[in-house]
Order: sequence, then C-alpha cells, then structure tokens
Amino acid sequence: MSLPNVFLIGFMGSGKSHWGKIWARKNHLSFSDLDSEVEKAFGMRIVDIFEKHGEDKFRELEKYHLRKIEHLTGHLVSCGGGTPCFFDNMEWMKKNGMVVYLKASPHYLLDRVMEETSERPLLKEVNRSELLFYIQKKLNERAPVYEQADIILNAESLDNTSLEKVFETA
Repeated sequence: MSLPNVFLIGFMGSGKSHWGKIWARKNHLSFSDLDSEVEKAFGMRIVDIFEKHGEDKFRELEKYHLRKIEHLTGHLVSCGGGTPCFFDNMEWMKKNGMVVYLKASPHYLLDRVMEETSERPLLKEVNRSELLFYIQKKLNERAPVYEQADIILNAESLDNTSLEKVFETA
C-alpha cells in the first residue's frame, strides 16, 4: 500500500517545516518545503520576491511548485501559511492527498515568529502588539479555509507520533 501525500498547512510559526521534516523521516516519506522550493527555483528569498515582484508573482510560483507533486505518492509537503487560501490550492491538495492543519493560538504563534520578522515578508518592521494584531486578523481571515483540512492537530502539543493519526485515517 502506498502512503498518501500529506500537505501540512497552518499559520507561520505553527511548526510545519520543523515537524514536516521529522514526520517525513519517521514515516519514510519524501519531504518538500514549498517556500524553499520557490526560493531555489527563483533564485531569491521569499522576502525579496515579495519586495521586487509582489505577492501575486509569489503566489503563482507557489501554485506551480505545489502542483509539481501531482503524480507522486508518499510525499509530505510543508506549505506556506497562505498557500491554501489562494487559487484552488486547498481543493487541489484535498484531491491529491491529505491536508493536515497545525492549529495554534495567536499568542503561541507570536512567540514563535517574533524573532524572525525580518525573514517573513508580511511581517517586516512590526512591534509585538502590531504583530499580535496581524496574526489575530490573518487567522480569522484564513480560519474558514484552514478548517477545511482533513485533520486538525494542536500545534502546541505536537510530538514525534502526532502524524500517526493521519495514517490511521488513510
């Protein structure tokens, strides 16, 4: 039996890349970080793509690289925070694998991303209270999309076995 593709979604700082690497290794899946794939292909950091070419260009690149795994199985993809919210990406992911939402509270996310604002294109030069407001606003906007995931895991209590729930339902 081949394992399904797994798409990790959630807000920045929820642990998609961190846990994705661990779970892929543990479950013998190949792993891709969608943001890293876009950066490699375009030859610049995401923050620079946003600044020089705009969000629309980034979202097109993201969609293209997401769909490159269409004919693969047993692949785990860490998606960017906005990936499921653009085009028909969420619908496409659900048709091509299982979507797992790493859900976290705004304060948990704030603590995780506060030190990395310079590397996150939508959060450059904001203070702690502005960042918390931004996270709360974006989570509220994205919640209807994120909640369509096949499985929702609490990002604040993940461990090495958390992904087993995904394979039990496959």
